[in-house]
Amino acid sequence: MTLQGLLSAIQQGQKIEGESFSGQDLSEQDFSKATLIACDFSGANLRNTKLVRANLRACNFTKADLRGADLSESDLFEADLTGAKLRRSNLTGSNRIGAKIHKWGLKGAYITGPTAYVD
Repeated sequence: MTLQGLLSAIQQGQKIEGESFSGQDLSEQDFSKATLIACDFSGANLRNTKLVRANLRACNFTKADLRGADLSESDLFEADLTGAKLRRSNLTGSNRIGAKIHKWGLKGAYITGPTAYVD
């Protein structure tokens, strides 16, 4: 799926499931309130992207660049953020239950609430 297709689907309130955005430049976009289930964002550039209140359950963010991204109140249940760059990202109020996040990867991120770490 292309960036334009993704933006169009989000604007129409469509649920996007199992799509690959691996390695794509998705920086500076607004995906707030999007429903993106089990999508692959591995290695994608999501710098300064808004994902506020987005449903990101079981998404793959391995080695993605999320620096400065706003993931506040998003649902990251069982998401894989292994090796993701999270400096200056906002994870306040997000659901991180079952998410794979190395605690060192959260250095410099804004975060509240419980987090389960995978080392």
